[in-house]
Amino acid sequence: MPMLTDPQLAPKGVLFAVDGGGHELDDAYAPSVGGGWRWLHLAQTSSDVRRWVVEESGIPIAEAKALVADHARPRCVQTEQGLMFIGRGVNLDPTSVPEDMKSIRVWLEPSRIITVVKRRMRSAEAIALRFSTDHPPKSASEVLVQLFSQMTELLAPVVQELGEQIDEIRDSVIDDDLPTADISTLSPLRLRAMGLHRYLTPLYDAALTLSSSKQLTESKAARAEVQVTRDQLARIVEELAAIESRAAVTRDEIVSQRADQLNQRVYVLTVLAGVCLPLSVLTGMLGMNVGGIPLAASTSGFLITTLSMLTLSAVTLGVLRMIKWI
Repeated sequence: MPMLTDPQLAPKGVLFAVDGGGHELDDAYAPSVGGGWRWLHLAQTSSDVRRWVVEESGIPIAEAKALVADHARPRCVQTEQGLMFIGRGVNLDPTSVPEDMKSIRVWLEPSRIITVVKRRMRSAEAIALRFSTDHPPKSASEVLVQLFSQMTELLAPVVQELGEQIDEIRDSVIDDDLPTADISTLSPLRLRAMGLHRYLTPLYDAALTLSSSKQLTESKAARAEVQVTRDQLARIVEELAAIESRAAVTRDEIVSQRADQLNQRVYVLTVLAGVCLPLSVLTGMLGMNVGGIPLAASTSGFLITTLSMLTLSAVTLGVLRMIKWI
């Protein structure tokens, strides 16, 4: 099946347009003739797409504008004419990060499904390739179900890897045999978890609406698959919340350990200052340039002074230990 992957290169914004049998449509924007269903995969960046969706597609104006908006929050809206589903999937491009999630907007009717993307969406391409296999999508609603399932499956390993990285840092904080972790290593992972959680929470709410939509009630298999995917997404959202909590606890532990290290060093310096204070007073008095300095003319003066200072240090340490400062 002919397919384009770069929305910037799609003529008239059409990445691919096929009927229910996977055959390419000559004119994606032409009205449907006869029975069957079709799938239009369009580029949001195209002015032709934006004009057709808003003015000629027959989609309600509020939902049509949402399909081509620059920014769209995940949601699912059921109308009398059809179903609008806006989802987000992880960005697996080599030059991007997973939390820079890609948006896909879907309009579903019994006879057609329209998907609009701003950037390349590999999940949609993977489903389109199934037309050349023994298990192609059999209806427009099945395309949406498979698309939702595919996006969720790609999320799971990303979240799992993120959790493992957080756990490694936590173990390095707790286990003295491992290198000491740094907040600068933890913070990017914590921000990544927060970014994913920000989009997946409303996506789960959209999944709840999708699982009860009338477009899926006709097929028990489709409804069951959406419910399974919804439950998987719920576990992912819960895991992200747990990751954020573990990251916060790990950060607090790092800060606590740093504070303990600093307090220990300040404590050692304070004890040394306390021991040296009497010695500083003694050496200051003996260093005065006045007459009558004891032992100034004695050949044993240095030895006697040194022993006196050591004795004074021992007495100071004894006093500090007696009052339980050390």
